[in-house]
Amino acid sequence: MQTCNSPQLATLAERLRAAQKACQDAHAAALAALAALVPDGLDDATPLYESQPARAHAIRGPPVKPLTTAELARALNITQGTIRRRLCDDGSYFGLVPVKLASGRLLWPADSLARLMIAGGASWVDAGSQAQLTRSGGAK
Repeated sequence: MQTCNSPQLATLAERLRAAQKACQDAHAAALAALAALVPDGLDDATPLYESQPARAHAIRGPPVKPLTTAELARALNITQGTIRRRLCDDGSYFGLVPVKLASGRLLWPADSLARLMIAGGASWVDAGSQAQLTRSGGAK
């Protein structure tokens, strides 16, 4: 390790002060250049996100609640066991794959009924059950 004597320390301190002054000058010049780019009258402008009211996402729409196995079974007019057995045997219920919660409960996609109707026709879906499910808030 080298030791510095007093004249070397003074020279080093002077170089550091000069570098610090140069950085401060450059910073001030950069701020002045940025200020010149900003048009007048923006000081009191409201940011865009504050001026517009909150609204639902245009593509996704409002969030929808997923279906429980009981709600899906009620709408399809079958038992929950039928859905669970098919899921265990084939890994899906006619192409529908639920999300399994840590508690073991299954949550089916909110558009499950529509996907099943499109895939297999609507004749086997009980229309009354689907209307009741829609009114109760299970699927929207």
